[in-house]
Amino acid sequence: MKNLIKLFKYLKSYTIYALLAVIFMFVEVLAGLYIPYLMARIIDDALPSGDLILLRNTALIMILMAFGTILAGLVNNYCAQYISQYATANLRLDLFKKIQGLSFINVDKFKTGRLITSSTNDILQIQNFFMFLFRAIIRGPIMLVGGLILAIKTSVELSAIYIIIIPLLIIGISIIMTKALPLFTKVQEKVDALNNTVLENVNSPRVIKSFVSMSYENKRFAEKNEDYRKTSTQANKTIAYAMPIITIIINLGIAGILYLSAGLIENGILVTDGLADAGIIIAFFNYTMQILMGLLMLAMMLIFVSRAEASAKRINEIIEEEVDLTNSSNPIKDFKLTGDIEFRNVDFSYTQDGNNVLNDISFKVKRGETIGIIGSTGSGKSSLVQLIPRLYDVRSGEILLDGYNIKRLDIKSLRGQISMATQKPILFSGTIKSNILQGNQDATKEELESSANNAASIDFIDNLDDRFDAEVQKKGNNFSGGQKQRLSLARAFIKNPAILILDDTTSALDANSEEIVKKNIKELGKRTTTLIISQKVSTIMDADKILVMDNYGSLDGFDHHYKLLEKSKVYKEIYNSQFGVGGVENE
Repeated sequence: MKNLIKLFKYLKSYTIYALLAVIFMFVEVLAGLYIPYLMARIIDDALPSGDLILLRNTALIMILMAFGTILAGLVNNYCAQYISQYATANLRLDLFKKIQGLSFINVDKFKTGRLITSSTNDILQIQNFFMFLFRAIIRGPIMLVGGLILAIKTSVELSAIYIIIIPLLIIGISIIMTKALPLFTKVQEKVDALNNTVLENVNSPRVIKSFVSMSYENKRFAEKNEDYRKTSTQANKTIAYAMPIITIIINLGIAGILYLSAGLIENGILVTDGLADAGIIIAFFNYTMQILMGLLMLAMMLIFVSRAEASAKRINEIIEEEVDLTNSSNPIKDFKLTGDIEFRNVDFSYTQDGNNVLNDISFKVKRGETIGIIGSTGSGKSSLVQLIPRLYDVRSGEILLDGYNIKRLDIKSLRGQISMATQKPILFSGTIKSNILQGNQDATKEELESSANNAASIDFIDNLDDRFDAEVQKKGNNFSGGQKQRLSLARAFIKNPAILILDDTTSALDANSEEIVKKNIKELGKRTTTLIISQKVSTIMDADKILVMDNYGSLDGFDHHYKLLEKSKVYKEIYNSQFGVGGVENE
């Protein structure tokens, strides 16, 4: 329960509803417990004596109690629904905020499928638990204790049967729950694996279809699906044993009551005026059913608690995860970057014990300079630029912006002054306007159109009926690769950043659009430090300087285009492969 208890803080805001739920649940249960007593009065007092006034009055009270039970149940149910819905909505929001704050390393640790499952299935389990908490968990003990007290008061002799029934139920249910709890955790893990497989297939349809690997993916999914089915079946099978055990014990209890009643009547104990006290026996039966219902609710509680505890553990693991990228104890918040960048002996690895992706990188960039970055695939170009906005932290060395170590700068303020556009742009469902304005929510209409124009996207936007209000489907699937890149560039431009990072963002553009973008980037570069990653020498050869990465994540050269042709073997090889030895660009 320790993980569930941690989530009880989400109930504090709804204390009034919680109190109302508990109060009306007490009313509902106590009214239900009082009805068997009234039934006994009718059978033992009103009917034998023919007292019609007592009969009518008692029947009227029973009717009022029944209506009171229904009304109290409705109020209790409303309050329980209200609490469970709102409390878990707040929990879901906090979990989402936490996921938003996780670093890439944290996300890689949990996997996307796990994060989705925790945000949906696990939250639903907590919602069901909160609902059950105020509908049944407290009700069970009240019915059990109240029924037991009234049953003993009705007949101490018959109550002896509980010495056998109650321990048997508790032992049987405890054994089942002990076996079931680990299985619920495994079920959620199998759901994670299933979700990961589905996500991979949904996100990569072109790769799967182009390699005709549908059969392989179907087989892989079938294996994950079968793992989930087996584990889920095993968990449900274990829980399924609970009902037969409870039913057997209840039937044994009823048989035991009848047997004891017969013995007591025979010995003249449950007899009044020579007649068996039928009212007492019926009332005792009703109280016994109340007790057994209370025990059944406790058994159901254990099932809900087992499921919810497994889900709460998974949710708390995410919420309590220590983000590996955090602000320093006293970060600098009030600063405005001008664009000076310096790397000092930087080493970087994606994992603590992995090989370095970058090795001993050192260079300086002056504000307003445009820097080209080139190297073969896997040389660490993208890794290098991702360190500047602290998407990852260096393993050793330091990165300085305007002379400040970036670890001393407030992360939100730092990233707010840096723009990035990537080769594979991510667009969100919404409109063109909403996607571009993600770069600057306060931008004016003129700034919106200017950024689109600088990104060479204004022409195709003008051809759309709704222009900037045109719909963008999930991931921008209704736009071409080049159009998505241009919208991504517009989003980066509208931010007016101190540092602009473009990671191969013109690879899908036609020659004319690329020239327009290059010209506008050069104009923007007068007030912005720009880093351009490209596989094409022609894209970066006019940059102020070019940074060349070798195949081992080391710096092979950092100079002007013509100097690099003389000094950098890597750069010269790339140049010759694209332009030929004679200097004419290969088609």
